[in-house]
Amino acid sequence: MTLRSYFLNCLLVAVLMSTSAGAQDKIRVGFGSLASSHMVLLVAKEFGLFEKYHLEAEIVGNIPGAKSVVPLMSGDAQIIHAAGPPFVLGTLAGGDVTMFMGLINTMPFYLVGHKDSATPAQLRGKKMGVSTLGSASDFALRFGLVKLGLDPDKEVTTLALGDSGVRLAALNNGTIQAGAYNLGETVFLKQQGHKQLVDLALTGVEFQHAAVATTRSMVTRNRRALVNYAKVIIDAIRQMKARKEESIKIMAKYLRLGDRQAVEMQYDENVNKLYLKKPYPTLTGIKTILDGVARNEKAKNAKPEDFVELGIVRELDESGFIDGLYR
Repeated sequence: MTLRSYFLNCLLVAVLMSTSAGAQDKIRVGFGSLASSHMVLLVAKEFGLFEKYHLEAEIVGNIPGAKSVVPLMSGDAQIIHAAGPPFVLGTLAGGDVTMFMGLINTMPFYLVGHKDSATPAQLRGKKMGVSTLGSASDFALRFGLVKLGLDPDKEVTTLALGDSGVRLAALNNGTIQAGAYNLGETVFLKQQGHKQLVDLALTGVEFQHAAVATTRSMVTRNRRALVNYAKVIIDAIRQMKARKEESIKIMAKYLRLGDRQAVEMQYDENVNKLYLKKPYPTLTGIKTILDGVARNEKAKNAKPEDFVELGIVRELDESGFIDGLYR
Protein backbone atom coordinates (compact mmCIF):
# COMPACT_ATOMS: atom_id res chain seq x y z
CA MET A 1 0.00 0.00 0.00
CA THR A 2 1.40 3.40 -0.98
CA LEU A 3 1.67 6.18 1.58
CA ARG A 4 -1.03 8.10 -0.29
CA SER A 5 -3.42 5.10 -0.19
CA TYR A 6 -2.74 4.65 3.52
CA PHE A 7 -3.71 8.25 4.32
CA LEU A 8 -6.81 8.03 2.10
CA ASN A 9 -7.93 4.90 3.94
CA CYS A 10 -7.36 6.59 7.32
CA LEU A 11 -9.38 9.57 6.17
CA LEU A 12 -12.22 7.33 4.98
CA VAL A 13 -12.32 5.49 8.34
CA ALA A 14 -12.35 8.80 10.22
CA VAL A 15 -15.23 10.11 8.11
CA LEU A 16 -17.24 6.92 8.59
CA MET A 17 -16.65 6.96 12.35
CA SER A 18 -17.67 10.59 12.56
CA THR A 19 -20.83 9.97 10.54
CA SER A 20 -21.75 7.00 12.71
CA ALA A 21 -21.16 8.90 15.94
CA GLY A 22 -23.33 11.78 14.80
CA ALA A 23 -26.07 9.70 13.19
CA GLN A 24 -29.56 10.24 14.52
CA ASP A 25 -31.87 7.29 15.08
CA LYS A 26 -35.56 8.04 14.56
CA ILE A 27 -37.87 6.67 17.23
CA ARG A 28 -41.48 7.07 18.24
CA VAL A 29 -42.17 7.18 21.98
CA GLY A 30 -45.53 6.89 23.69
CA PHE A 31 -46.60 7.40 27.28
CA GLY A 32 -49.55 6.26 29.34
CA SER A 33 -51.12 9.48 30.57
CA LEU A 34 -50.38 13.09 31.45
CA ALA A 35 -49.25 12.11 34.94
CA SER A 36 -46.42 13.61 36.94
CA SER A 37 -44.56 10.28 36.85
CA HIS A 38 -44.12 10.64 33.06
CA MET A 39 -42.98 14.28 33.08
CA VAL A 40 -39.29 13.31 32.77
CA LEU A 41 -39.96 12.39 29.13
CA LEU A 42 -41.44 15.79 28.30
CA VAL A 43 -38.78 17.66 30.26
CA ALA A 44 -36.15 15.76 28.25
CA LYS A 45 -37.80 17.04 25.08
CA GLU A 46 -37.92 20.65 26.33
CA PHE A 47 -34.27 20.51 27.46
CA GLY A 48 -33.12 19.33 24.02
CA LEU A 49 -31.66 16.07 25.31
CA PHE A 50 -32.76 13.91 22.40
CA GLU A 51 -30.57 15.91 20.04
CA LYS A 52 -27.71 15.77 22.55
CA TYR A 53 -27.75 11.99 22.39
CA HIS A 54 -28.29 11.65 18.63
CA LEU A 55 -31.99 10.78 18.61
CA GLU A 56 -34.88 12.19 16.62
CA ALA A 57 -37.93 11.43 18.74
CA GLU A 58 -41.61 11.79 17.97
CA ILE A 59 -43.61 11.75 21.21
CA VAL A 60 -47.22 10.63 21.29
CA GLY A 61 -49.17 10.34 24.51
CA ASN A 62 -52.19 9.80 26.65
CA ILE A 63 -52.55 6.10 25.86
CA PRO A 64 -54.84 4.52 28.50
CA GLY A 65 -52.70 2.52 30.92
CA ALA A 66 -53.97 -0.99 30.19
CA LYS A 67 -53.67 -0.35 26.43
CA SER A 68 -50.18 1.13 26.56
CA VAL A 69 -48.68 -2.11 25.29
CA VAL A 70 -50.69 -1.97 22.03
CA PRO A 71 -48.40 0.49 20.14
CA LEU A 72 -45.42 -1.75 20.85
CA MET A 73 -47.27 -4.81 19.59
CA SER A 74 -48.42 -3.04 16.43
CA GLY A 75 -45.07 -1.42 15.72
CA ASP A 76 -46.53 2.09 15.95
CA ALA A 77 -44.02 2.95 18.70
CA GLN A 78 -40.61 1.61 19.63
CA ILE A 79 -40.65 2.78 23.27
CA ILE A 80 -43.46 3.25 25.78
CA HIS A 81 -43.51 4.85 29.25
CA ALA A 82 -46.24 3.34 31.43
CA ALA A 83 -46.81 1.30 34.56
CA GLY A 84 -45.58 -2.27 34.82
CA PRO A 85 -48.88 -4.25 34.88
CA PRO A 86 -49.82 -3.86 31.19
CA PHE A 87 -46.29 -4.79 30.14
CA VAL A 88 -46.37 -7.88 32.34
CA LEU A 89 -49.80 -8.87 31.04
CA GLY A 90 -48.71 -8.22 27.45
CA THR A 91 -45.73 -10.53 27.85
CA LEU A 92 -47.89 -13.21 29.49
CA ALA A 93 -50.19 -12.98 26.47
CA GLY A 94 -47.26 -13.79 24.20
CA GLY A 95 -46.29 -10.27 23.20
CA ASP A 96 -42.76 -9.21 22.31
CA VAL A 97 -42.37 -6.80 25.24
CA THR A 98 -39.53 -6.11 27.66
CA MET A 99 -38.93 -3.41 30.27
CA PHE A 100 -35.44 -1.90 30.13
CA MET A 101 -35.79 0.94 32.63
CA GLY A 102 -37.60 1.28 35.96
CA LEU A 103 -38.00 4.97 36.80
CA ILE A 104 -40.23 4.51 39.86
CA ASN A 105 -40.06 1.19 41.68
CA THR A 106 -42.63 1.72 44.41
CA MET A 107 -46.39 2.30 44.58
CA PRO A 108 -46.97 6.10 44.70
CA PHE A 109 -50.73 5.95 45.13
CA TYR A 110 -53.17 6.92 47.84
CA LEU A 111 -56.47 5.16 48.44
CA VAL A 112 -59.01 7.95 48.85
CA GLY A 113 -62.58 7.46 50.09
CA HIS A 114 -65.59 9.69 49.65
CA LYS A 115 -66.21 12.05 52.57
CA ASP A 116 -69.22 9.94 53.54
CA SER A 117 -67.21 6.69 53.51
CA ALA A 118 -64.97 7.12 56.53
CA THR A 119 -64.34 3.46 57.32
CA PRO A 120 -63.49 0.32 55.34
CA ALA A 121 -66.81 -1.20 56.40
CA GLN A 122 -68.63 1.64 54.62
CA LEU A 123 -66.89 0.71 51.35
CA ARG A 124 -68.24 -2.82 51.35
CA GLY A 125 -70.67 -3.30 48.48
CA LYS A 126 -69.81 0.09 46.96
CA LYS A 127 -68.37 1.25 43.63
CA MET A 128 -64.68 1.97 43.09
CA GLY A 129 -63.08 3.83 40.17
CA VAL A 130 -59.92 3.20 38.13
CA SER A 131 -58.64 4.47 34.78
CA THR A 132 -58.81 1.12 32.98
CA LEU A 133 -58.94 -2.46 34.19
CA GLY A 134 -55.43 -3.86 34.39
CA SER A 135 -53.87 -0.41 34.83
CA ALA A 136 -51.63 0.75 37.68
CA SER A 137 -54.56 2.50 39.37
CA ASP A 138 -56.52 -0.76 39.20
CA PHE A 139 -53.65 -2.73 40.69
CA ALA A 140 -53.09 -0.13 43.43
CA LEU A 141 -56.79 -0.04 44.28
CA ARG A 142 -56.91 -3.80 44.66
CA PHE A 143 -53.76 -3.78 46.78
CA GLY A 144 -55.13 -1.02 49.01
CA LEU A 145 -58.49 -2.72 49.49
CA VAL A 146 -56.75 -5.88 50.64
CA LYS A 147 -54.80 -3.77 53.16
CA LEU A 148 -58.16 -2.53 54.47
CA GLY A 149 -59.43 -6.09 54.80
CA LEU A 150 -61.71 -6.03 51.76
CA ASP A 151 -61.89 -8.53 48.91
CA PRO A 152 -61.61 -6.52 45.67
CA ASP A 153 -63.17 -9.35 43.65
CA LYS A 154 -66.20 -10.01 45.84
CA GLU A 155 -66.93 -7.05 48.09
CA VAL A 156 -66.75 -4.05 45.75
CA THR A 157 -67.56 -3.18 42.12
CA THR A 158 -64.75 -1.62 40.09
CA LEU A 159 -65.58 0.76 37.25
CA ALA A 160 -63.19 1.73 34.43
CA LEU A 161 -63.75 5.49 34.16
CA GLY A 162 -60.90 6.84 32.06
CA ASP A 163 -58.63 9.79 32.71
CA SER A 164 -57.90 11.74 35.86
CA GLY A 165 -60.56 14.42 35.46
CA VAL A 166 -63.36 11.86 35.11
CA ARG A 167 -62.20 9.87 38.15
CA LEU A 168 -61.91 13.02 40.28
CA ALA A 169 -65.41 14.11 39.30
CA ALA A 170 -66.78 10.64 39.97
CA LEU A 171 -65.59 10.70 43.58
CA ASN A 172 -66.71 14.27 44.06
CA ASN A 173 -70.26 13.62 42.88
CA GLY A 174 -70.58 10.26 44.63
CA THR A 175 -70.67 8.06 41.53
CA ILE A 176 -67.89 6.07 43.20
CA GLN A 177 -66.96 5.81 46.86
CA ALA A 178 -63.19 5.27 46.54
CA GLY A 179 -60.28 5.06 44.14
CA ALA A 180 -56.48 5.04 43.92
CA TYR A 181 -55.05 8.48 43.12
CA ASN A 182 -51.63 10.08 42.71
CA LEU A 183 -50.36 12.85 44.98
CA GLY A 184 -51.73 15.79 43.02
CA GLU A 185 -55.16 14.21 42.72
CA THR A 186 -55.16 13.28 46.40
CA VAL A 187 -54.31 16.82 47.50
CA PHE A 188 -57.21 18.15 45.44
CA LEU A 189 -59.66 15.56 46.80
CA LYS A 190 -58.65 16.21 50.40
CA GLN A 191 -59.30 19.90 49.80
CA GLN A 192 -62.84 18.87 48.82
CA GLY A 193 -63.26 17.08 52.14
CA HIS A 194 -62.61 13.51 51.02
CA LYS A 195 -60.51 11.14 53.11
CA GLN A 196 -57.12 9.57 52.53
CA LEU A 197 -57.50 5.96 53.68
CA VAL A 198 -54.11 4.43 52.81
CA ASP A 199 -50.76 5.83 51.70
CA LEU A 200 -49.62 2.88 49.60
CA ALA A 201 -46.03 4.14 49.32
CA LEU A 202 -45.72 3.74 53.10
CA THR A 203 -46.48 0.02 52.83
CA GLY A 204 -42.89 -0.40 51.63
CA VAL A 205 -43.85 -2.78 48.86
CA GLU A 206 -41.73 -2.76 45.70
CA PHE A 207 -43.83 -2.29 42.59
CA GLN A 208 -42.88 -1.60 38.98
CA HIS A 209 -44.76 1.65 38.57
CA ALA A 210 -43.13 3.97 36.01
CA ALA A 211 -41.36 1.69 33.55
CA VAL A 212 -39.91 2.12 30.06
CA ALA A 213 -40.52 -0.76 27.69
CA THR A 214 -39.57 -1.79 24.18
CA THR A 215 -39.53 -5.05 22.25
CA ARG A 216 -36.83 -7.70 22.33
CA SER A 217 -36.64 -7.43 18.55
CA MET A 218 -35.80 -3.72 18.98
CA VAL A 219 -33.05 -4.64 21.44
CA THR A 220 -31.57 -6.90 18.79
CA ARG A 221 -32.20 -4.59 15.85
CA ASN A 222 -31.11 -1.22 17.28
CA ARG A 223 -29.64 -1.50 20.74
CA ARG A 224 -27.67 1.70 20.12
CA ALA A 225 -30.87 3.74 19.99
CA LEU A 226 -32.07 2.23 23.27
CA VAL A 227 -28.76 2.94 25.00
CA ASN A 228 -28.92 6.54 23.79
CA TYR A 229 -32.54 6.76 24.89
CA ALA A 230 -31.59 5.57 28.37
CA LYS A 231 -28.92 8.29 28.42
CA VAL A 232 -31.59 10.88 27.59
CA ILE A 233 -33.86 9.86 30.46
CA ILE A 234 -31.08 9.41 33.03
CA ASP A 235 -29.65 12.82 32.11
CA ALA A 236 -33.15 14.35 32.26
CA ILE A 237 -33.60 13.09 35.83
CA ARG A 238 -30.26 14.63 36.77
CA GLN A 239 -31.14 17.91 35.10
CA MET A 240 -34.58 18.04 36.73
CA LYS A 241 -32.86 17.85 40.11
CA ALA A 242 -30.51 20.71 39.15
CA ARG A 243 -33.02 22.88 37.27
CA LYS A 244 -36.01 22.93 39.60
CA GLU A 245 -37.73 26.13 38.46
CA GLU A 246 -37.51 25.28 34.77
CA SER A 247 -38.75 21.77 35.44
CA ILE A 248 -41.72 22.99 37.47
CA LYS A 249 -42.72 25.37 34.66
CA ILE A 250 -42.59 22.55 32.12
CA MET A 251 -44.60 20.24 34.38
CA ALA A 252 -47.22 22.95 34.96
CA LYS A 253 -47.56 23.44 31.19
CA TYR A 254 -48.11 19.78 30.37
CA LEU A 255 -50.17 18.94 33.46
CA ARG A 256 -52.27 22.07 32.82
CA LEU A 257 -52.00 23.12 36.45
CA GLY A 258 -51.95 26.75 37.57
CA ASP A 259 -51.49 25.96 41.24
CA ARG A 260 -47.75 26.36 41.96
CA GLN A 261 -47.98 24.46 45.25
CA ALA A 262 -49.66 21.46 43.61
CA VAL A 263 -47.02 21.27 40.89
CA GLU A 264 -44.14 21.70 43.32
CA MET A 265 -45.47 18.91 45.53
CA GLN A 266 -45.52 16.57 42.53
CA TYR A 267 -42.04 17.72 41.50
CA ASP A 268 -40.70 17.00 44.99
CA GLU A 269 -42.41 13.61 45.18
CA ASN A 270 -41.20 12.38 41.80
CA VAL A 271 -37.84 14.09 41.32
CA ASN A 272 -36.53 14.16 44.89
CA LYS A 273 -38.10 10.97 46.24
CA LEU A 274 -39.19 8.53 43.54
CA TYR A 275 -37.10 8.84 40.36
CA LEU A 276 -34.09 6.55 40.52
CA LYS A 277 -30.55 7.74 39.81
CA LYS A 278 -29.80 4.28 38.40
CA PRO A 279 -33.15 3.19 36.93
CA TYR A 280 -32.92 -0.59 36.89
CA PRO A 281 -36.28 -2.35 36.61
CA THR A 282 -37.20 -3.98 39.92
CA LEU A 283 -37.42 -7.77 39.83
CA THR A 284 -39.08 -7.75 43.25
CA GLY A 285 -41.61 -5.20 41.98
CA ILE A 286 -42.40 -7.36 38.96
CA LYS A 287 -42.97 -10.31 41.28
CA THR A 288 -45.46 -8.12 43.16
CA ILE A 289 -47.36 -7.72 39.89
CA LEU A 290 -47.17 -11.43 39.10
CA ASP A 291 -48.51 -12.26 42.56
CA GLY A 292 -51.36 -9.83 41.94
CA VAL A 293 -52.39 -11.59 38.72
CA ALA A 294 -51.85 -15.11 40.03
CA ARG A 295 -55.27 -16.08 38.68
CA ASN A 296 -53.56 -15.97 35.27
CA GLU A 297 -52.21 -19.51 34.82
CA LYS A 298 -49.13 -18.31 32.92
CA ALA A 299 -48.20 -15.97 35.78
CA LYS A 300 -47.82 -18.86 38.21
CA ASN A 301 -44.73 -20.23 36.47
CA ALA A 302 -43.29 -16.95 35.21
CA LYS A 303 -40.05 -15.47 36.52
CA PRO A 304 -39.48 -11.69 36.88
CA GLU A 305 -36.39 -12.02 34.71
CA ASP A 306 -38.66 -12.99 31.80
CA PHE A 307 -39.99 -9.43 31.63
CA VAL A 308 -36.86 -7.28 31.66
CA GLU A 309 -33.70 -6.33 29.79
CA LEU A 310 -31.24 -5.25 32.49
CA GLY A 311 -28.19 -4.92 30.26
CA ILE A 312 -28.83 -1.39 28.98
CA VAL A 313 -28.86 0.35 32.36
CA ARG A 314 -26.08 -1.95 33.56
CA GLU A 315 -23.89 -0.84 30.64
CA LEU A 316 -24.38 2.83 31.54
CA ASP A 317 -23.84 2.10 35.21
CA GLU A 318 -20.66 0.05 34.85
CA SER A 319 -19.18 2.40 32.25
CA GLY A 320 -19.37 5.27 34.75
CA PHE A 321 -21.82 7.28 32.58
CA ILE A 322 -24.39 7.69 35.37
CA ASP A 323 -21.98 8.56 38.15
CA GLY A 324 -20.22 10.94 35.76
CA LEU A 325 -23.40 12.98 35.31
CA TYR A 326 -23.54 13.73 39.03
CA ARG A 327 -19.91 14.83 39.47
